[in-house]
Amino acid sequence: MSHFINTGIARIAHRTTLASVLLACAPLCALAAAPQNVVATSTAANTQANNSAKSEARSLSHAFRGAAKRLSASVVTINTTSNGRAQQQQQQGPARGTGTGAVISKDGYIVTANHVVADADEIELVFEDGRTASATVVGLDPGTDIAVLHTDATNLTPATFGDSAVLDVGDWVVAIGAPFGLQQTVTAGIVSAKGRSDVGLATFENYIQTDAAINPGNSGGPLANLDGEIIGINSCISSRGGGNDGIGFAVPSAVAQRVVNDIIADGRVSRGWLGIGVQPVDDDMIASLGCDSASGVLVNSVARGSPAEAAGILAGDLITTIAGKKVRTPGELIAVIGEREPGAIITLHAVRDGESQSIDATLGERDDAKQARGMKKSPEMKQQLSAIDKLGFTLKELTAEEVTQLSPMADDGALVVERVAPEGPAALAGIEPGDLIRRIGSRATHTLDEATAAIDALREGSSMPVLVEREGRAQFILVRPMAEAPANRSRSRN
Repeated sequence: MSHFINTGIARIAHRTTLASVLLACAPLCALAAAPQNVVATSTAANTQANNSAKSEARSLSHAFRGAAKRLSASVVTINTTSNGRAQQQQQQGPARGTGTGAVISKDGYIVTANHVVADADEIELVFEDGRTASATVVGLDPGTDIAVLHTDATNLTPATFGDSAVLDVGDWVVAIGAPFGLQQTVTAGIVSAKGRSDVGLATFENYIQTDAAINPGNSGGPLANLDGEIIGINSCISSRGGGNDGIGFAVPSAVAQRVVNDIIADGRVSRGWLGIGVQPVDDDMIASLGCDSASGVLVNSVARGSPAEAAGILAGDLITTIAGKKVRTPGELIAVIGEREPGAIITLHAVRDGESQSIDATLGERDDAKQARGMKKSPEMKQQLSAIDKLGFTLKELTAEEVTQLSPMADDGALVVERVAPEGPAALAGIEPGDLIRRIGSRATHTLDEATAAIDALREGSSMPVLVEREGRAQFILVRPMAEAPANRSRSRN
């Protein structure tokens, strides 16, 4: 989503008839003829309503003022310098940026956004009273866009974290930061939505959405309730022109506080890992899997030796809830898992072959440094060919050893696409030569016989969900019969 941008880097460049008149006067004449006590009563009522409105407005104003005063002493402007490559520095000079942070302890710990300081070589803090101090990075968590800094400055006023779980849509919130370098800027708005995921800026997204004005330079600053407690760390905005469009996103305090505590304690974040790949589904895909669920995410891969494999989760399972929460998008599922500690037992409900399943899985520990192995061509591939006309491609059968060299997920024999018929069902769906075919319909396909049996078992004219693995990533692709396939369908690219 290209119009979502981080908000942490701010660079500053320096005709009237007689009848109508009579009609208009009529109410005034009537008013003059009215008893004086009626007029007095009406005036008193209007005055009372006006005073009441003023009182409510002053009360809200005082609430905003109080929240800003309680929090402002804890908010720091973060100025960064990134030297970058020597050649770039010589030609353009060092890159400078501005963001925001919040002091969270008297001994110098500060929370901000990861993207504000991730590339910084020098970090300067500017406090509310004008003092400056340097800071160092304690730890970074790109998965949530949270970072922790430390400073040796003294006489610090720490802010407190509030409970983001009690927030509701419509609640007032206050943001404090340095938009475009304008330090200690206070804006107010409401909570527009909760649990926003799939924004596309971080791995674990569970954002609070707000219409409080947030602009470049606000990133890393606090989003607070009317008690002046931090209930979110501002991370990004939706902007088509670089400024505020009324949609901002903050990492909830429930997430940020856990990340901060882990970084301070261990310098890193420990989070749960299940070991599955998932994808969104539409009504056609759900129907093709024999499910009647209205929502869910489809498992398209299970890592070898993973907690998911041990729990019996299979590719083709449609996960509908996890830890008691309904799942609508992959981002929602990933966020729930990532918020759990390794060793936690998590319960999933899924639909498999039209039947409901309840699965308990014990989470492992996520290793963000672990990379899926890329697929490499093997010159010793077995050249067993088969033409499967219903799908419009030719397959080769591989041994378990060959599959191990190609796939980080498959643990048995598999089939690789040798050729794809132009404008055939497979080609129109986006299947390409070199793809591994691991499943057709509800059946695993380790051999050509299994692939043929899987296709023969499908109802004539029905769409076929095919599990395709490409470059270490798996995805279900719906292959439609020729009568259904759109003539100008664009190819799906992973």
